[in-house]
Amino acid sequence: MKTRPVAAVALVAVLVLAGCSAGYQPAASSESGSEPAVSAEPGATPDGGLDVDAADGLTDAELEAVVGRAMARVETLRGLEFQEDVGVELVTREEYREEYGGITVENGSGAERTVDNAQFEALFLVGPDEDVREVRRDNRGDNVLGFYRPGSGDIVLVSESEPATLGDEFTLAHELDHALQDQHFDLSTVGNRSTLDGVNARNGLVEGDALVVQQAYERRCGSEWDCVGTDGGSGGGAVGEDFHFGVYYVGFLPYAEGPSFVRHHRQRGGWDAVDATYDDPPVTSAAVVEPATYGTGVYGEATLSDRSDRSWDRVTVDGEPAGATVGQAGLASMFAYTFRDDYAPNRSVVDRSAFVNLENGRLDPERPFTYDVRYADGWYADRLHAYERGDETAYVWNVTFRDRENASEFERGHEQVLEHWGGRSRTVGGETVWTFDDGPFDGAVWVRRDGASLTVVKAPTVEELSEVYAPAPAPAPAATAATAATATPAATAVTAPKVGPAPARAGA
Repeated sequence: MKTRPVAAVALVAVLVLAGCSAGYQPAASSESGSEPAVSAEPGATPDGGLDVDAADGLTDAELEAVVGRAMARVETLRGLEFQEDVGVELVTREEYREEYGGITVENGSGAERTVDNAQFEALFLVGPDEDVREVRRDNRGDNVLGFYRPGSGDIVLVSESEPATLGDEFTLAHELDHALQDQHFDLSTVGNRSTLDGVNARNGLVEGDALVVQQAYERRCGSEWDCVGTDGGSGGGAVGEDFHFGVYYVGFLPYAEGPSFVRHHRQRGGWDAVDATYDDPPVTSAAVVEPATYGTGVYGEATLSDRSDRSWDRVTVDGEPAGATVGQAGLASMFAYTFRDDYAPNRSVVDRSAFVNLENGRLDPERPFTYDVRYADGWYADRLHAYERGDETAYVWNVTFRDRENASEFERGHEQVLEHWGGRSRTVGGETVWTFDDGPFDGAVWVRRDGASLTVVKAPTVEELSEVYAPAPAPAPAATAATAATATPAATAVTAPKVGPAPARAGA
């Protein structure tokens, strides 16, 4: 994840496109393996038969034949032709963790990490002492099935077997579609990858495209086509005890909602209409969740001014003030995570059924999660600024909705999130402030709604809220020694007047 001048998060510098994730594919069961192999076989056809048993391992020649046939099949399904061959390497999951874990999650600078952590702390997904990039790295060690590397134009597939083998052709088809996209549309130029929301929006198109092709490929295997390993599959490894579903949900939106976005456009103009979106990709995850809003101008930018005192510094990246946008994907994940966390397992802000789509008791393979959670509906824009003072960090976050009703609904849901994580409300300067004494989160949070806009401020203590953002309330100062000495009798001691900055419009 690479932060640009005014952004918080983007895909890794080499633009790795990770394949489908755990919870979406069936469990793996293939055995044995093969050596890393080569590219396509000239003259391969979609319906060509191969005498290959992946359970016994694949020779280089066998893998080359499988890849060549798969390329022909992807061309048939996608309506585009490969311009050059694509190399494929098979690795075990352990080899992936050791050799490629740093590719799918970039380290980034200290400032980039600070902003990244701040936006995930605002979503109540990681605590102030956690590093979301390490969480992502641990997650992806468990659930990445494969990835395409545009820089070298090759594919790496992750196998659950030792030594590595090809569990099925489905992930291969998915990553081959990424290679096809790159050869025709140059993926390094597609979309705005400067924020978390921009990444999810752009990937809604890219991953949605690949999943539509993959799902069509799966339907033909066993009916029209003979396919390798379809009895077992190449599903991701079982998730560990520390797998973080909240962080996972944020990044999974392209896989859950992207196919619907692509089908929406394909139904209106075929693959040509989908191809055209690469010149004008979606810029918000909300447009992926609601494809009919794509290109309609219903989304915009949130306004947020710096109102901190001199002791707090706005976090900058490459010399420029950095900002973050989590989008509808982030908001929905914040609410959904409350039914998967270990802190309060017996309560949640939204029902599991509001987010998880089941089909015959299992995750719906075509749309496993639904990100149009009611508390996130009507998202218009959001922007978060991170601040630091020494080792302390804070943030100010403006979330704006299309109308007051949606803003009020989010406000109610957000208050429940604060309560879910152990927040306790108290009155400070005539306004409500939330404090956290126990649990994974700490500090103080103040929220103000003004029309369709909400401003959320988080600081290490109540006293520091107004230092981070001047309109936030400040506690009344304690009585001075002189005041206490002249106060007679004690029972009628003069109460110090409330002081602090005048209220300002949220998001001003």
